[in-house]
Amino acid sequence: MSWFTTYQGQVEAHELDRLGHMNVQHYMGRISLAGFAVMEKIGLGDGSPHGRRALSMLRCEIDFRRELTAGEAIRLETQMLTVGTKSLTFRHRLLVEASGDLAMEAKIVAVCLDLDARKSAALPDAVAAIARALIEA
Repeated sequence: MSWFTTYQGQVEAHELDRLGHMNVQHYMGRISLAGFAVMEKIGLGDGSPHGRRALSMLRCEIDFRRELTAGEAIRLETQMLTVGTKSLTFRHRLLVEASGDLAMEAKIVAVCLDLDARKSAALPDAVAAIARALIEA
């Protein structure tokens, strides 16, 4: 199972809390942005031939491994774990670019959502095939 980059950026000074490290809400922001990159990777992005479908996070388990401080360049990588009929499970790891230190790990369960009907929907076959190929890569 290979990892692919879903976010790159830098910790900004305004993201620090009173303790001097990046606040939890900003980790969640990175996870949210990475979700859009996952959708693009598997074929659910803007202009997708699969209609108005998207992934919606159902569950997120986070383990914080190292504090992040202002100015650190960070990279979030994602690895696909399982593909169901309506859902995907994947994990993220947030790395510090300079050292390679692991700052955070998260396991995500996301469901395919029909944006017009506002309910879960089957993953399109082509999308599921791409996600399965990512597991096998």
